[in-house]
Amino acid sequence: MSVLHNFRSLHKQFASVLFVFFFLIGLTGSLLSFKSAFTKVIFENKLISAESKLARILPLDSLEKIATAVLNEKANTNFKKSEKLEIKISKGTILFYYKDAYSIQINGASGAPILIEKKFGGVIQDIHDGAILDGLFANKLSLSKKVYSIIMGLSLLLLTITGTYMWYKPKMLKNKR
Repeated sequence: MSVLHNFRSLHKQFASVLFVFFFLIGLTGSLLSFKSAFTKVIFENKLISAESKLARILPLDSLEKIATAVLNEKANTNFKKSEKLEIKISKGTILFYYKDAYSIQINGASGAPILIEKKFGGVIQDIHDGAILDGLFANKLSLSKKVYSIIMGLSLLLLTITGTYMWYKPKMLKNKR
């Protein structure tokens, strides 16, 4: 058996097994380019501007209580507290993130709500990068995501190398004749 035949066989076996995964990665990657289309704006107040400086920021626990109360009122939810927050110093805003892809952006100095959104693109992102496996297996270390990323990365590298060899080798043999 020639090296070309071995590469062709290896390439065909890997490609047929991993086709579904590569298809999902391609599809979700394409959908991610339209990620903003998967965001629902629940409330937006363009009259409230962000503080340019966070010199007079309210305490974070007070801001979280304000944000949670406003979110529960405007989005008809029942959250007790946020999961994470993001402070944007240059904009003077604080973003609070909640379960089910809800987020609220508030003015850091006054606590006035600026924007409330529900983002549906997170599920697409999780499918794309394999993080959905960590949710299914309740894995806090992102081990499933890492293993998935390593397998898919190495598989794509292997298919690229074998595919290039299968394409280039016949051309090289033809030029020798």
